Amino acid sequence: MITGDHAVTAGAIARELGLTTPDRVLTGRDLDRMSDVELLGTVVNSTVFARTSPEHKLRLVKSLQSHGQIVAMTGDGGNDVPALKRADIGIAMGVKGTEAAKEAAEMVLADDNFASIVHAVREGRAVYDNLKKTILYILPTNGGEALTVITAIALGNVLPVTPVQILWVNLVTAVTLGLALAFEPPEPDIMTRPPRPPKEPIASGYFMWRVAFVSVLMLVATFGLFELEIATGASLETARTVAVNTLVACEIAYLLPLPGIEWVILEGEHGKKVVDSGFSGL
Repeated sequence: MITGDHAVTAGAIARELGLTTPDRVLTGRDLDRMSDVELLGTVVNSTVFARTSPEHKLRLVKSLQSHGQIVAMTGDGGNDVPALKRADIGIAMGVKGTEAAKEAAEMVLADDNFASIVHAVREGRAVYDNLKKTILYILPTNGGEALTVITAIALGNVLPVTPVQILWVNLVTAVTLGLALAFEPPEPDIMTRPPRPPKEPIASGYFMWRVAFVSVLMLVATFGLFELEIATGASLETARTVAVNTLVACEIAYLLPLPGIEWVILEGEHGKKVVDSGFSGL
């Protein structure tokens, strides 16, 4: 808690809120006497700062960020603007907040209710997860289609699927199956995860490996069954029908959870996490 109120008032509110170390209140004067190095060791062990100025708030945010922390700053007045802009996410009050605070913030609480922040974080994480799931579904399925055509051209064979058939698969099958991921409910542990590093890319090494692996599996299944049908004397139309149905079946199989199979889904600064049940566990 960083406030401009008196230290006694800040300590009383901190105790009421149940903050740790509520009796250890650091004031703006205390911060002025500290060097940046001293502040680094103090800011992670203190929870209440009183009689602070805009410069103090900005300094505290910078100090927390230097520890590798993801900082969210709330405020409603002009004196909060520097810290709101510096924080990883600035949150302004929509009812009592000044226009300057709203302009500086990335999020504005329309009801001035701090509980809304929790709902916003939950919703934001769910949207990000579903976006990642959708991308990780669309890229391999399209990759499998592309590899099938490229392989046939490279070998000088007839195309296993025609352009019209690929268009039909993309418009009718891939879009409708992808919608299931876009509206999937949040995972049970979505609010217990640590914040995602801001510079962590969507396309991690595991992400790209999985795209390539699934694309090759779809190529082997589609092209292999097509060649098998041709080898057994089936007509070209029949073989192409088998190839298209194989593509669709692979997309459905990739979408559905597979009991007993685990996928490593989180990879980054916080290590790896294993979640059960195939793709929908992403």
